Amino acid sequence: MRSVSRRRRGFTLIELLVVIAIIAILVSLLLPAVQQAREAARRTQCKNNLKQLALALHNYESAHSTLPPSRLNPNFVIEDHPNGGASGYQSWTTLALPYLEQANLASAINFSLPWSALANRPAVAQVVPTFVCPTAPGSDRVDKVWVKGAAAGDYGSINEVKPKTFTKVLGMSDPGTPSRAGVLSKGVKNRMRDITDGTSNTFMLAECAGQPDIWTSNGRMNAAMFAAYTDDKVVALSANEFHPSDGTGWADPDCGFSINGATADGLTSYGPKMINAINVSEVYSFHTGGAQFAMADGSVRFVSENMDTLLFISLCTRSGGEVAGEF
Repeated sequence: MRSVSRRRRGFTLIELLVVIAIIAILVSLLLPAVQQAREAARRTQCKNNLKQLALALHNYESAHSTLPPSRLNPNFVIEDHPNGGASGYQSWTTLALPYLEQANLASAINFSLPWSALANRPAVAQVVPTFVCPTAPGSDRVDKVWVKGAAAGDYGSINEVKPKTFTKVLGMSDPGTPSRAGVLSKGVKNRMRDITDGTSNTFMLAECAGQPDIWTSNGRMNAAMFAAYTDDKVVALSANEFHPSDGTGWADPDCGFSINGATADGLTSYGPKMINAINVSEVYSFHTGGAQFAMADGSVRFVSENMDTLLFISLCTRSGGEVAGEF
């Protein structure tokens, strides 16, 4: 009996190239959707972080009848700082640890010593996920100069609005210290009843992500940007790296905001851009188009970087007497 064998026909080169091209097109179509889904998940996690921090402050207030100060007692000498630098004693971040389910970490901190003391370095070097925005780039983000080894944090308290922000940016008179103060204040224990502008109309915490690297609206700071930078007290150059002069660690009392505003490029202080100009002493995030804020009532809002300057400033003060519009 004669057997008939069939010869199998393989792909031609043209057919193979067509298949590869189709796969490449499908990948190019799917990749942005995958990236958007991942960023949406990261943004949700960031929102949850701020929610937990806000709730911790509310629980602290319930336990102590006051909110914690943004920082306690400035000007404690940092033990190993090469230029004899100084920092605050403790921050609201360390005081709030027991209300963040971080009692073990709180017990590892010797509160009879400044947060920056060498004895406290192992504790403040620990990464606390609640203080880290998952969208912020980089890994192993630690302070290399100011308080060496301190793990970075991406959130800070809004403590006050600077007088020049009113006089230079808004062209208004300085309303005075009480009207410029935020929910958490330096060395002052405020109560919820002190937020007379309304807890739903007052920022309490915000993002300042990406440190110790310096980021501006035009990307990571480089030599040309630094040469054009006008506030040398905030950004420093050391070992060929640009870094903040203070406030990198999540436990650092200087991690909060004294609102100045900046120019659109982030290189000059006291400009009308309040969000995403520069990540040193200003609100900054890696979420497209804005940043996330925890309000004094515990809610979290995503705020556009194009928010009106006057409206933004009115939301930063706890008792300025402003009438905030929709945002």
